[in-house]
Amino acid sequence: MYPDSVTYSDSPRRRPHTSTSTARADTLPPATARTTGRHFHGLNYLLVVLLLGSNMPTALYSLYRHEFGFTPLVQTLIFAVYVAGLLPSLLFFGPLSDALGRRFVLLAAIFFSLLGAVLLAFADSTVWLFLGRISQGIAVGACSAAGSAALIEHEPARNLRRAGLAATLTTALGAALGPLFGGAVAQYLPHALVLPYVLFALALLPALIMVLLLPAPTGGTSRPTQLFQVPNVPAPLRRVFWLSSLGVALAWGAVGLFQSVVPTWIIDLLDVNNLVVAGGAAALVMVCSVSAQLVANRLGTVLCRTLGIGAVGVGMVGLLVVDFAPSLALLSAVTVVVGVGHGLSFAGAMRAVGAAAAEHAPDAQGGTLAAFFTVGYVGLAVPSICAGIAITVQGMHVAVLELAIIGAVLCGVVAVLGVRTKGGDRAEETSTVA
Repeated sequence: MYPDSVTYSDSPRRRPHTSTSTARADTLPPATARTTGRHFHGLNYLLVVLLLGSNMPTALYSLYRHEFGFTPLVQTLIFAVYVAGLLPSLLFFGPLSDALGRRFVLLAAIFFSLLGAVLLAFADSTVWLFLGRISQGIAVGACSAAGSAALIEHEPARNLRRAGLAATLTTALGAALGPLFGGAVAQYLPHALVLPYVLFALALLPALIMVLLLPAPTGGTSRPTQLFQVPNVPAPLRRVFWLSSLGVALAWGAVGLFQSVVPTWIIDLLDVNNLVVAGGAAALVMVCSVSAQLVANRLGTVLCRTLGIGAVGVGMVGLLVVDFAPSLALLSAVTVVVGVGHGLSFAGAMRAVGAAAAEHAPDAQGGTLAAFFTVGYVGLAVPSICAGIAITVQGMHVAVLELAIIGAVLCGVVAVLGVRTKGGDRAEETSTVA
């Protein structure tokens, strides 16, 4: 996901701050600007590598199944348990990074990411895979909590838009490269279940050095007032919040299928034995999502959400068609549709929730957005678990049939609700697009 983009609201209230900060940054000494720029690029590298590491197992699940002999249900649980580590980490390390500084939390993220790599590289039972994925989830949650703030603080011109775009692109780039990198190393180099993590650890070393060189927090440290932020949505925001976040949850549920089930499905159904191709579906869906987000600003908020959830629904029907008429080309087309739908749905929902929070509850933006991402992460995990149960009990064909129909129907319901409430959303659309 793109939790780092949460900080970079484009609401009218933020625009004056951006220009002021940029003007102030123009007066920085050249040496200071160069140092800040190095920190900014180093943080981008850190985000890419951490997300790459957490997404490498996507291309390796079929090898793990062959090695340990677990069922499709266990496979999807291994994928979904990542969220069990991510959510508490996101809520815990957020306030902690404000109190103790970004460097401390980013070092914690690197530690848990390396721990996850070690557990997965030396796994000799399924339990190790669960522990490794939990550790990776903690790492991404910690990095998401501190990464966006650190990017703003070290963007040379204090340009919020540039920092937000960088956070979105780097996290998505890491998510896309992970399956391709893991699949390529496992496919073409020896020690398929060990070497990917060794190379990942080596790639993480420069990021560790960069974080160690980050300046310490100024003004000393303080004790955090609240170590665990419970997501909260104020009453005036709940209609917009639930309409937006449920659509995003469905979109993430579709993407979760591409990250947990589809790679193995490609190998079994399409008889493709190349791990790069298998992981390519998970990579392609993320690339298309980011591409859609980059052009989403040209569309209105409601139109973005409606087109997005509609495309996800079409993609679910497309998976059903692929199951009846197996074709790698057709699956690639469906992947593009789902990715574009996810990107539009996510961008529109982020805009709607961010604008509503800024307008009606500016003091509760953090809690509102934390709740928004919590619903999205749950949406990422739950459909994958349901898919694993259905595949284990009923077989792949029946499971895909059921999931496709249920997903398409739910997407249709959310799209209709979005159209029916369009009039109530005109104010938010005007504030975010104008």
